[in-house]
Amino acid sequence: MDLSWVATDFSPLTVLITIALVGAGITFFSGLKARWVALFTAIATLGVSLYLLASFSLTGALDYQFVQTNTWFTFMSGSGNVAVNYTVGIDGISLPFLLLSSILSVAVVIYHWDEKKSPAAFFALVGLTNAGLLGVFVSLDVLLFFVFWEIVLIPMFFLIGYWGGPRRGYASLKFFVYTHVASVVMLVSLLAMVFLGHWPSLDFNNTASVATLNGAIPQFAQVLVFGGLFFGFGVKLPMVPFHTWLPDAHVEAPTGGSVLLAGMLLKMGAYGLIRIAFPLLPSGRSVLLPLVFAIAFLSILWGAFLSLSQRDMKRLVAYSSINHMGIVLLAIALWTQISVTAAVLLMFAHGLISGLLFMLSGSVHHTFGTRDIPAIGGITAKTPILSTLLVIGSLASLGLPSLVSFPAEFMAFLATWYSLGAWVFLPLLALVVTAGFYIWMLQRMCFGPTRGVPAKALDLPFNEMFAMVLLVSLIVLYGILPYLLVQFIPHAYIFTVPSHCGGTSVCPTQP
Repeated sequence: MDLSWVATDFSPLTVLITIALVGAGITFFSGLKARWVALFTAIATLGVSLYLLASFSLTGALDYQFVQTNTWFTFMSGSGNVAVNYTVGIDGISLPFLLLSSILSVAVVIYHWDEKKSPAAFFALVGLTNAGLLGVFVSLDVLLFFVFWEIVLIPMFFLIGYWGGPRRGYASLKFFVYTHVASVVMLVSLLAMVFLGHWPSLDFNNTASVATLNGAIPQFAQVLVFGGLFFGFGVKLPMVPFHTWLPDAHVEAPTGGSVLLAGMLLKMGAYGLIRIAFPLLPSGRSVLLPLVFAIAFLSILWGAFLSLSQRDMKRLVAYSSINHMGIVLLAIALWTQISVTAAVLLMFAHGLISGLLFMLSGSVHHTFGTRDIPAIGGITAKTPILSTLLVIGSLASLGLPSLVSFPAEFMAFLATWYSLGAWVFLPLLALVVTAGFYIWMLQRMCFGPTRGVPAKALDLPFNEMFAMVLLVSLIVLYGILPYLLVQFIPHAYIFTVPSHCGGTSVCPTQP
């Protein structure tokens, strides 16, 4: 094993991952000071993410930035030596996810500031989840990507299984089985792509990976590999019909676990499709594209209509996540520059909004003793701050203008109209249903006669309010000024490699 990389100058990305990993380890052994160590670590990772945002170049070639490549080890294959590298780098697609993961980690630590049940372990697992997420979004090597992908799975399993609700054992096991099986299929498909394409290394951005686009892998093999990757990434998305783990995991997870699960873990699947499956396997993509579109439309409609029938507030938000991630999958499947930009912005928006809504569902539960929507009413008079934030979060999720989901969904629907014409009315129908179930929830919980409100009910504690106001501020900021984020997204490596679109991997308009 080559250890010469130890003396190499570290990229800021390595510093970012190191802070998160070391911080999680220190947090575990910090006892009563764990919350302070966790907060300091989360703020430090946010600081590095903001530095990367400020230092990211919007001029020059569309390529990865802050790259660090060091040989980890090599092994023999049928086509010669294959290098496994520690390769990290970011472009305009991965940058927003680093920022989002860091923001949500800070918010979760603040929200759970008064955590009483094994706080050191809880905050350490939150930090380890953040470290794994950051690693996924900066990894440019297949094996490194998979290692960080699996790191995320472990702390989330324990967060659900130990800090979760009454059915936490069932939910955590179901989460583990679904996502781990998908991970194994994903790894096999990734390695098949490497060996069939005769890559000299496992790096995504090496010359052999570009050659894969030009026919190094036969179409039949590409279809199989793309199908495996689509399944592996799609389960984490989650796509219908492999979505059933998500509502159970959300309902039983602690609030912070739900925030990270919906806010970030779902994004890993869509990110993998954008980063690997769609640009590197164009023939397989073209053959299976009708199936991808069908699943996207099914997920959009299924998630919306199932949300309409939910009584549990947390389960409602969980099913709405399936609906929103279906729109993300549709935007990715269109594979145009505007649609990919919309997909990334929509994932960023959904991370902020779902994080806010899951925090609100947690606050509703421990304030009123239930999340059953028909059992609570007229809470505005008793808890005006909670009600105000609930209205803002609900309106943001249904796509109200001036809030962050509006520009993202508008671009996604515009791209759908350009590419598919009248098919755009299906997701628009789902948008109407989305508005319906959120207005239904607000009408019952916030307004009308008071019911189910304890006489001693208090409004939000300061730490919970602060965490939510942080997210609301960003929802409004990026809703009014989406350009602050959108300007980075087109500066991505996938816009440079050749394909059938005449010089770009992502077609400028429509295929």
